[in-house]
Amino acid sequence: MDSRQKAILVTGTCDTKGDEILYMKEYIESKGLRCLVLDLGLKEDPKNFQPDFTRQQLAESIGSSLDELIEDAKAGRYEAAVEKLAKGAESIIHNLQRDGMIDGILAIGGSMGTAIGLRSLRCLPVGFPKVLVSTVAVSDYLHPHFIKSDVILVQPISDFFGLNQWSKRDLKRAASTICNIVLEEEALEEGKWLGLTAIGWVASVVPPIKRLMEEKGFKVAITHSVSMQTGILEDLIRQGVVKGMIDLCPFELLHEITGGACHSRNRLKAAAEMGVPTIVAPGSIGVFTMNTLQMPEYKKQGRFTIEHNEILGTAKPTIEEMIKTAELMCERLNASTGKVAVLVPSQGFFNYDRKGKMYYNPEGRSAFINVLKEKLDPKINLEILDCHWEDLEFMVRLGELCVEYFADIE
Repeated sequence: MDSRQKAILVTGTCDTKGDEILYMKEYIESKGLRCLVLDLGLKEDPKNFQPDFTRQQLAESIGSSLDELIEDAKAGRYEAAVEKLAKGAESIIHNLQRDGMIDGILAIGGSMGTAIGLRSLRCLPVGFPKVLVSTVAVSDYLHPHFIKSDVILVQPISDFFGLNQWSKRDLKRAASTICNIVLEEEALEEGKWLGLTAIGWVASVVPPIKRLMEEKGFKVAITHSVSMQTGILEDLIRQGVVKGMIDLCPFELLHEITGGACHSRNRLKAAAEMGVPTIVAPGSIGVFTMNTLQMPEYKKQGRFTIEHNEILGTAKPTIEEMIKTAELMCERLNASTGKVAVLVPSQGFFNYDRKGKMYYNPEGRSAFINVLKEKLDPKINLEILDCHWEDLEFMVRLGELCVEYFADIE
């Protein structure tokens, strides 16, 4: 039994956020947890406590010295100095987590501290507890591309310039969150995990496929393809947690081509790199999304657009964009070292892609399929069915492929 006292690492710039960091440290320790502090500041050491990992140590961890970093900052290269600090923090945090010395991490920052903190948090595996309290936690600056992990964000109601009733309230929220996670949360469950991607417009096949695979002894993690979840899922593939992919909705590829709201870039790469068995279908390729504030830009291009809800709009791609999306899919799938099947219902890729519906797109679909026929590596099993996504024929064949392709997973 592990008798070690559980520990939380707090990171931030102690020169500008020293009072706030000390407040969270004392709160964490009041809950019976050990608290370590990593100082990311450049200007001066904190006056009211001693960090466990000093800015001097941070500089040394990347083969530099604090004086060199300070001189860089004074010479107008502040960003370069901070970048070096971020590398040092990433190295120290990675080693602490790898060696089992910390059980969670709490980062605090404004825009610069947030950028450094996020780099550090990204080096930690999915499932490891991580909380960021940031003045820009909810803003255009924190695109999912910069988060890339299961970070809990806490948005304070005011900036941090010393302690008052409001700032204490927000700091306590962040500290209590990480404490509760470390004290109460169970580790990610192990097992024969499969990843399954989908959105509502292709979800008709999800319940029967999930039920089928669970009956076969698998666990199925379903991710929402308009979100950051698919990017996290790909990290879980790289971590060896997810053993196979049922990629029903890789439509982020289309978003990379159109400039739509792509919250998980580089899709299909992890499964290809790791060689996990993969079944891909073109669910919802034929529509792309953006936030509703961006819709006028796409309307000006002469596209069909419609609001899905207050926060999300949709638009129709051009035939050329469908072609480029198919080419990108082929490029990434062709790099796979594992078994891959591509299952295509030629009469429609989602519920609104059928005659009389708003995203009916036979020309775009045909162009997409022709690229797959021409450019997919022969080692990939391409099956084109003369049916629609919502037809029983598609679901039955999908289930057969799942049973076949994942049979060897232990």
